[in-house]
Amino acid sequence: MRPFKSTVSALVLTAFLCLSLIQPAAAQAAQPYTILWQRQITGGSGSAGQPPVISPWGDIFLLTGSGVLRLNDRGEQIWEFKAGDKPTSSPVFFDDGSTFVATAKVLYEVKPYGRPGWSFTVASGEKGSTASPPNLTRGPGDLFYLLLGRSLYAVAPRRNMLWYLAQSDYPVAVDAGRQYVFVARSQKGAGTTLEALDSAGKSVWSRGFAEQKQVYLSLSPDGKYLYVVNIPKSPGKFNKCALYALDAAAGTIIWSRKFNQNELSNITRGPDGLLYLVAGKRYLYGLDSLTGDERLSTQLLDLSGAAPAVDREGTIYVPGKERLYAVSSSDGRLLWDLDLDGGVPTTPTLGSDGLTIYFTDGKGTLYALRQGYNDTATPAAAGASSSGPASTPKP
Repeated sequence: MRPFKSTVSALVLTAFLCLSLIQPAAAQAAQPYTILWQRQITGGSGSAGQPPVISPWGDIFLLTGSGVLRLNDRGEQIWEFKAGDKPTSSPVFFDDGSTFVATAKVLYEVKPYGRPGWSFTVASGEKGSTASPPNLTRGPGDLFYLLLGRSLYAVAPRRNMLWYLAQSDYPVAVDAGRQYVFVARSQKGAGTTLEALDSAGKSVWSRGFAEQKQVYLSLSPDGKYLYVVNIPKSPGKFNKCALYALDAAAGTIIWSRKFNQNELSNITRGPDGLLYLVAGKRYLYGLDSLTGDERLSTQLLDLSGAAPAVDREGTIYVPGKERLYAVSSSDGRLLWDLDLDGGVPTTPTLGSDGLTIYFTDGKGTLYALRQGYNDTATPAAAGASSSGPASTPKP
């Protein structure tokens, strides 16, 4: 009987060792991310260069070639609003549930459940500009500030235009805080002027730069600092791409950082307080928001040029021409990458949970993705039907 017992013991030991080896291997093979769902958007998405937007109610708003699509966080359609022209401004939301979005000629109000509401039309029409697609923001005086063609319009919601500013070859950027609206305007041979205006359109301060091809404006969460990304029309040794931090109330420069690359993305503020941006479609930088000092630098391949997104755990999602990169904010290490058809042309959008990101690939597929392996994901979560059941929207 001893030989039999020895054989059984050997088999048990072998099985135990095999299981011990298989389990770690399976864990190592698990994907470092979970695609919660994906949805093909009819007619493509992000055609206006706008990423998905998360509303105050946690729903996903996406601009398509013909209107605005509202989805719940499972990728199911709530409603679709058809505009007379392609919308190109990021939506602005009201507490009562209405959504406002602009096209090249019209500012639309979309009521809850997708019904059309008030609208504002530019009667004479505005010639568009490749440097300044229509942009919409809400600011001082509780007004809308609409950048359209060569003009900046101040519009009282659900009423009418109060004033407009048209003193440039083309405006290039607009943003607004509680006190001021900030607009960058360029004139051939006269450079680019960045100006702060009050709700009546009166100039509070102005600052001149060399003529810029593109300007991105963004405010710090407390509204104290205005960050300005400048991309010169004619970059050179003495006219480089740069990021400026200005005192939003006075217009004085607090710090500046220049780059050798001829292209910059907009900035994204991470939970660690750093400002993240892409330079030259190849480098990812993280800068101290108070000093401009470099805290992180990583070289990647074939980036699309769109700004990165950062989740609440510090994972940086960097859009590429053929893939999405995930980078650690602690040391700049590449964590993983996801191959995608057409790459990621716009900035991923962080969900209301601070962990889920939403983005579209170059072929018009919208993804919901979360860092980490989720072995409880169900087949239904892997792909939402393009005509899934509508859920009851919040206000």
